[in-house]
Amino acid sequence: MSISYDNKRKDITFCTMLFKMPQQDNLAAIKKANRKFEEFYLPSLKNLIETFKKVAIWCDMETADYIKRNKLDKYVDMHVIKFSNLPHYKERDEWLKILDGMHGKRGFFFHHKTPQDWIDYLLVIMAKPWVMEWAANNNKFKTKYFMWLDAGSFNPYYEDFWQNWDGSIKAKPERVRITIAKTLGKTRPHFIPNFIYKLYRKTVKIPLATKESLVKQNLQDIAMINADYDVPACSIMGTADNIHRFYNDFERTRKIMKKHGYVSTEQAVFQMMMKLDVDDLFELSYIHGYTGVYAAIADKSYDIDL
Repeated sequence: MSISYDNKRKDITFCTMLFKMPQQDNLAAIKKANRKFEEFYLPSLKNLIETFKKVAIWCDMETADYIKRNKLDKYVDMHVIKFSNLPHYKERDEWLKILDGMHGKRGFFFHHKTPQDWIDYLLVIMAKPWVMEWAANNNKFKTKYFMWLDAGSFNPYYEDFWQNWDGSIKAKPERVRITIAKTLGKTRPHFIPNFIYKLYRKTVKIPLATKESLVKQNLQDIAMINADYDVPACSIMGTADNIHRFYNDFERTRKIMKKHGYVSTEQAVFQMMMKLDVDDLFELSYIHGYTGVYAAIADKSYDIDL
């Protein structure tokens, strides 16, 4: 798999992480494409690093050794830690207890699996803002912007997602840009848990966006989300200052949710953050569903049919 990137863009550090999961077989069964550590994630990470060459990563020693063996460490700012030292690991048992009590309301994608099957994966994805905060503080490559990319996004399984990308990244956000997969006007997707909407109404008096309110705004750069329908995707980009706030607000919001007895994925926290920080922290880029998630880094936003 070969992807071209215009390396004239010198002002972005790409952030990611990779750990060999304690329950690798369970994760491979939950996710598509048999996502095994050696066969899927390590080659994808190699492609990512070779493409962008300014990569900040949290990883375990096995991943670090792989990076060094492939002579990629000169392109990497690396924080090597044990899986058990991830930021929220100490809350693992508490999260499991909460999730067990949530029954069918477990959250994005995993509502049909038991918490024990994917709790370790949850610990990883909830650390995304921590990785970006660390990268912004360290700033080895002296860049202005920091962008999240999933370590597995450069596997050949996703090649179709990149095929129309011209190699450029045009986005220069003033706020934290996050991609949104639009499902506006359709039946509420099954992967958005109903408990999130109830929690909005418990914690903040902000009305849900409507088609009428959205049509009055610039849909390329708004920070209002139709929370009943639109879903945060996995592309995140911001300046160092904004990433600091993003990290702090993420942890604040996560704790609010936990206080009310809810634990979910980082995407649910992002949704909650958008309702607590309307028109302030976020700049949204709409994309065509999950098949267009990775193309979003090319700053391709699309009109919403209202």
